[in-house]
Amino acid sequence: MKLLALVLAASIVAGCSPAQSDEPVGPPAEEVLPVEPDGSIGDGVSCPMLMPMVYDEFSQAIEAGAGCAFVAQGNTDPLFVATAPDSDKIAGKGAIKINDTIVVLTHNGVGLAQVEAGGVFASEAVEVTIAHSGGEPSSEKEGTYFWPATLKISQDEVGSNMYEGTYECGA
Repeated sequence: MKLLALVLAASIVAGCSPAQSDEPVGPPAEEVLPVEPDGSIGDGVSCPMLMPMVYDEFSQAIEAGAGCAFVAQGNTDPLFVATAPDSDKIAGKGAIKINDTIVVLTHNGVGLAQVEAGGVFASEAVEVTIAHSGGEPSSEKEGTYFWPATLKISQDEVGSNMYEGTYECGA
């Protein structure tokens, strides 16, 4: 009887233990990067591709402070960050990352309210346009406001690309 109980207990434990295998389980989940819009793949047209940035990258390019960030769907790190002083005389600055290089952009308006409204940020060869519905934000979390938005990037001699996501503004 004891032998039967031991055999049953051993078979239950063996059935619950994970199977041993030499096959790899698979790579860890990676952050999803934005993809080119439909219709641009395979047509021979090159599109500028933005890369997500972390704080240490963009904080060296633009001043810290109140501002906004664009986060593409499926990402957690921003593709675009902008800050501006609360002044009606000084234009905001933005930053993007292309080909592992941070590019600084200047807003076409002045002050923090203009940066929050979106609009055009540009350098000599790159133009980024942030468009959102404006008005009341879709949500608020800890002093940060969110709007569904699109980001369009145009780069001289390279073409353009568009991303969908959220535009987040706050301190």
